[in-house]
Amino acid sequence: MAIRVRMLSGVARPRLRSNTMSIETALMECKIRELKAPAAICVAPNASLADAIESMREGRSACVLVCEDGRPTGILTERDILNKVAGENIPSDAKLGDFITPNPQTLRADQSLGDAIQMMDHGDYRHVPVVDASGRVEGIISIENIIEFLAQLFPTEVLNIPPRPDQYMSSREGG
Repeated sequence: MAIRVRMLSGVARPRLRSNTMSIETALMECKIRELKAPAAICVAPNASLADAIESMREGRSACVLVCEDGRPTGILTERDILNKVAGENIPSDAKLGDFITPNPQTLRADQSLGDAIQMMDHGDYRHVPVVDASGRVEGIISIENIIEFLAQLFPTEVLNIPPRPDQYMSSREGG
């Protein structure tokens, strides 16, 4: 049985003001709690691999956290499944512990978005649990959440600029 943990509440997202706020400043000023990320799905350490995968499917999540007393002790991601499970002859009752990444790195909600990006880059992580001061799971952020957040920092005019400034489309694209 998987337990959903509510993610941090969304806060109004800042926008870059022309020439007054750089991307670097925005990344250091924005806190992880400002992301609108989905809830983390937690499973028990004694769960089977099949149960964990089913929890991922049901929750439409790319990962599950293995939690003891609300604290993350491991993480199972799509990448783990592809690298350790896919194509192997794994029994349906296989224990989750053989396939997880133990003791995942964590972040706190009051850390900056820049800290999250740096950790994800250096550790080659796509998902990082967010914990409170006592180490209990508050949620999970993904690289997808960060990209969506960064895209919202830019005005629509910037996002619609052609790849090359001298390039103009002869007709409109899309519907």
